[in-house]
Amino acid sequence: MIIDIGNKKIKINKDVLTEIYKRRQLNIEDCEVGGMLIGSIIKYSYDIVIEDLTTPMEGDFCSRTRYIRSENHNKLLEKKWIDSQYTKMYFGEWHTHHQDNPYYSFQDLTNWKKLMKKSETSTDLLVFLIAGISSFKIWIGDRTKITIRQIYEGDYSGFKMD
Repeated sequence: MIIDIGNKKIKINKDVLTEIYKRRQLNIEDCEVGGMLIGSIIKYSYDIVIEDLTTPMEGDFCSRTRYIRSENHNKLLEKKWIDSQYTKMYFGEWHTHHQDNPYYSFQDLTNWKKLMKKSETSTDLLVFLIAGISSFKIWIGDRTKITIRQIYEGDYSGFKMD
């Protein structure tokens, strides 16, 4: 999937979306889960390719309506950064919601703004994805302006593993 945001493009690999799709909260007992979005900046174009992610890990806090990732995600990101010869980096966060058509909560917005201020990465944009039951949405956070705007809403056509 490629999203054109004007001055650059964001590509999210199908494997990343498929992995997120598999973790949707389909049952009443399912908890929110999430992780980091990891990718690279394409040299000379500044386009972003999100080609990897972290998935739920030991130490994460998960409940029906809340997810807090553990520091273990940062350790895995560091390993991926080194193993990729310093090309794979942090680009944002993903998590699930138990709604058909997800929307960010006040807590999500607060967390995203904190991440925009404190994240150490080589891009001015961060990507935030929330996976609902029937659809998912993507927002970008501009770290220079501290603004967040929705850039995509769609269903899981083409990503299903059924």
